[in-house]
Amino acid sequence: MDDFASLTSKNGIDKDKKSKSDQGQKREWLKVFETLPPQMLNAYGPAKFAKLSDKSVWTALNEPQNSGAVYMTELCSLEAERRGIGINRMLHAVKLFCEYQKEPAVKVKNEALLLQSMCTEIYAEIDLILPSLTYCLAPKKAFEKKGASSLRASGIEESTPIVGKSETELDVHAAALYNWFDTASVSRIRMLMHWQSGAGLSFVAGVHHRAVQCFRYFGGVIHAENDPTVSLSAFQEAIKTRHRLGSSGISVENDAATSSNDFASLV
Repeated sequence: MDDFASLTSKNGIDKDKKSKSDQGQKREWLKVFETLPPQMLNAYGPAKFAKLSDKSVWTALNEPQNSGAVYMTELCSLEAERRGIGINRMLHAVKLFCEYQKEPAVKVKNEALLLQSMCTEIYAEIDLILPSLTYCLAPKKAFEKKGASSLRASGIEESTPIVGKSETELDVHAAALYNWFDTASVSRIRMLMHWQSGAGLSFVAGVHHRAVQCFRYFGGVIHAENDPTVSLSAFQEAIKTRHRLGSSGISVENDAATSSNDFASLV
């Protein structure tokens, strides 16, 4: 028996051969299962995206999904609001990842497994970038979790981002993040995310980080072939626009779903 055969319905019809009428309606907001972590997870082992170039990954992220989403991440949108949501997803995941590394038990394990010099570099980089990750993070929508959703909620205590931050300060911290995504510079945090990506938090942080990295260098390739790189000002504007939305997010007309829940829990 083929354990890895494609899922088929009871009558033997391959689900991959569904008619277009069975596919979802085109929309810009993403459902939980359409976000990057579940889309890029290979349930049987390592995924291919880790070995592809940023340009190839970015091209794939812009492809529409069969479920109706017009892309795999809001970073593919031309709208600053939606780009801001895509960046906010990354901010949340990477911030939690950095905070997790600072937990005493985790730090002891890192010190035991890594070279002392490398461990020193990791924590120096975390101390340098964590304030910018924290300041640029916009508030999310709060949902009451019950039953199973309360059990799978984040196991890390999260502080609520401050509302009404200075746009001047947001520009400063956004510039620090933009420069941090420069692949010409060594990043021990990036190294650690890839190394630890067997765990859930590391994987989620890693795929969001990779998406924003691709966005920084190739975010314009689909929309403006002559200038694929996303400018610092466009990056800053996306973050500021998301902050202007606060916890209300972008409402979807005539639909109960919204794209404001940047960290959509599996509910």
